[in-house]
Amino acid sequence: VMALTPDVLWAQRPDGVFLTIDLNEAQDIKVSLDSEKLSFSGKAAGNHYEFTLDFFAPIVKEESKWSPKRLIEFYLKKESEGTWTSLSKKKLPWVKVDWKRWQDSDDEEEGKNNQWNLDGLGDMNFGDMGGGEEYDSDDEELPDLDPAEPLGSADVPPEEARKEKVDTDSLD
Repeated sequence: VMALTPDVLWAQRPDGVFLTIDLNEAQDIKVSLDSEKLSFSGKAAGNHYEFTLDFFAPIVKEESKWSPKRLIEFYLKKESEGTWTSLSKKKLPWVKVDWKRWQDSDDEEEGKNNQWNLDGLGDMNFGDMGGGEEYDSDDEELPDLDPAEPLGSADVPPEEARKEKVDTDSLD
């Protein structure tokens, strides 16, 4: 099956780029990010989507963030401040400007109140997710449904355990 290319929306500030992959509730997400490019593949609504995008200029992966909730959003920290004339080095028909987030330099004043909300975005440390530099939603550990110990079998009630922990923490 030929993979489809999702729409990618982007907006920028002098120090960063906000990129949204316009797929609702994508599954089987695989993402690979380095300073020069982003690769993505995933399924949505029964279709397979993928793309690789070479950035206009380098980004700092360690300071970039992302969230694969509803839509897949990235905040990419630019390596050096400045304006990118486009998101990618080559013209890509599926890359579109995210007008909701876009700021003209004339809007600087207004822009201060209109900061991007990055609260929902987690760090881009793919290393923490296992599998080297790639994030693969299949790799997530699902919690066991049956706890190893039946409830109440621990000797110490949770409140007690918590109290002790607090006491030891305060010793440092």
